[in-house]
Amino acid sequence: MIENFASIVNCLKAATSPKLSSIDNAKRAAVAIALRDGAQGCELLMIQRAVREGDPWSGHMGFPGGRREPGDSSNLDCALRETREEIGADYQAYGELLCQLSDVNTGWRADRPEMLVAPFVFSLSKQPVFSLNHEVDSVLWVPISFLLDSSNRSLHQWQWRDRSLETDCYHYEGRLIWGLSLMMIDELLEIIRI
Repeated sequence: MIENFASIVNCLKAATSPKLSSIDNAKRAAVAIALRDGAQGCELLMIQRAVREGDPWSGHMGFPGGRREPGDSSNLDCALRETREEIGADYQAYGELLCQLSDVNTGWRADRPEMLVAPFVFSLSKQPVFSLNHEVDSVLWVPISFLLDSSNRSLHQWQWRDRSLETDCYHYEGRLIWGLSLMMIDELLEIIRI
């Protein structure tokens, strides 16, 4: 298991091609996952989304990102634009792109996606100054060592359409990490466990 920053960066740079969806009519979005060499070793930046009516991810922990717009030339362009808009950070100016992870389907069925999200992983060589917009309440650096420790993983029960469901999660500094973000984190952890 790799936990030091330089080894994690090298491992992600060497990652094999992600699983990209070939569904043509799907809506697209992208997020940017930033890693830094921090006080607790390799750390991953997460945002807590602002509580907003009509936002299905209102108040959730996630990564800066959002829907692809007609002016975005690529999914990567979308992730970089959304990151600048949401937290005021230009990841290209502060570091480098390491890899792209597999598309994440926000829908329940692979053949009927609500939206496909393309996650991009960056290594930051210096600390950005954050300027949060109205969509973001806070930012938080989460140690990769915390996420790699399986004893920190637990179950989260939630309601969906009058059904009680259970899924994996992490609780870190009073915040719940689960859902789509956890799916992306799990793929990242799988790459660095090799």
